[in-house]
Amino acid sequence: MFASDTRWTTVRGSELEEGASQGLLVWSRHVGDPILQSDITRRVDYALFMVEALENDELIHEAPAIVGGHAPSALACRRQLGGRS
Repeated sequence: MFASDTRWTTVRGSELEEGASQGLLVWSRHVGDPILQSDITRRVDYALFMVEALENDELIHEAPAIVGGHAPSALACRRQLGGRS
């Protein structure tokens, strides 16, 4: 797949939970990235990210690992970056 000329995106998900959307997810190319440590995403947000992946050419030939934008690890990393995401 990685050597294919076909347009592909593989989304590496986290544990899923029910609940209202918490907004945009955060993602990393590296599964071991500290931002992903919480390993939790709302189902609705995962679905929205999948739609985004279909429409976002920057994600072609990428395999993003995702976590909820309000997951503790995402919030901690955002604080370390001074509020930037």
